[in-house]
Amino acid sequence: MSAPRELAGLVAELHHVAIVVASIEEARGLYVDTLGLFESEVEHVADQKVNVLVCYAGGQRIELVEPSSDDSPVTKFLEKRGGGLHHLAYRVADLGRALAELKAKGVRLIDEAPRPGAHGTRVAFVHPKATGGVLTELVEIPEPKTA
Repeated sequence: MSAPRELAGLVAELHHVAIVVASIEEARGLYVDTLGLFESEVEHVADQKVNVLVCYAGGQRIELVEPSSDDSPVTKFLEKRGGGLHHLAYRVADLGRALAELKAKGVRLIDEAPRPGAHGTRVAFVHPKATGGVLTELVEIPEPKTA
């Protein structure tokens, strides 16, 4: 699968697929117990008002995203559409540069600056109207710290 044309040259690979769930504990039964995916620890992402459980299907990441408050954007998604596919996320080397390039090309952004994501990442969202109707997240993985 290749990235949308607007993201060509900016993305390195698919980082994860995010699925909104009403309850991580209930969803764990399907994804971990039934399908046999490996799981990480649940992480609270305060900036986005969500809890995230990363499940691994081989080398692919599936993020189960649960709202952690009534004013979470994910709560609104659940109320409007129910659970299901929320967004695709692509890894980028330099999120600030990627956002600047997209903005210069006139691509509609939700976030014009990086914000904290799960597992120490920096993230930003591209509006679905700019990427063929699919909410798209850009993810920058922090460089390992050396002693």
